[in-house]
Amino acid sequence: METEARSGWALGLSLVQVMLLLVFAALIVYVTDNVESRGQEPHQSVDVPKAPDAVLQARLDAATEKSDDLERQLNEMTVFVNELKLMVGAKVSTKEGFHEAIESLKRGYALCQKDNNTLIEATVQNGVETLQAIGDIPSDLVVNLVKGDQTSDIEQIVSFIQDVYQYEIDHKCRFNYRLKYATDNDYRKAREGFEKYFYPEKMMRIG
Repeated sequence: METEARSGWALGLSLVQVMLLLVFAALIVYVTDNVESRGQEPHQSVDVPKAPDAVLQARLDAATEKSDDLERQLNEMTVFVNELKLMVGAKVSTKEGFHEAIESLKRGYALCQKDNNTLIEATVQNGVETLQAIGDIPSDLVVNLVKGDQTSDIEQIVSFIQDVYQYEIDHKCRFNYRLKYATDNDYRKAREGFEKYFYPEKMMRIG
């Protein structure tokens, strides 16, 4: 009886051990699978590159080609603008700079003053000349009249015009003038006299 009891206990112990070993083995397999799967994920993201996006690459290539084309056009336009600037004598490559240069070409002379280039108003009425300074006199132009002065004295008029003309020669420019006249003879006389030294800005018949 004692021998049978020991044999039964030994058999029971063996079954418990077997069960524990199975559970332990199952745990080992579970843990091993999880560790391996976790260890493989980053390895796959590094070693297995994703396929390139063909649509995105095509757009990128098209944008690059467009950028290169625009850059080429810009370079061509820059060369053209620089050549045009030299042709018309523009000081700066701006709209205002080209406008000023074109006006100078039309006049044949550059402006002496950019903002207000009209210096005098001449009136010729029945042969009598009157000159009035209506513009700002440049600081480096020494004349016998100041802005607002008016004279019919021929000597004063001649002296004023001579000083202005010398200034125009030195600065390679020409002032504008306005003309008021009464008769056709006055008109012809004024234009023949004043337009040797001034550019006509406005003409008006009076009387």
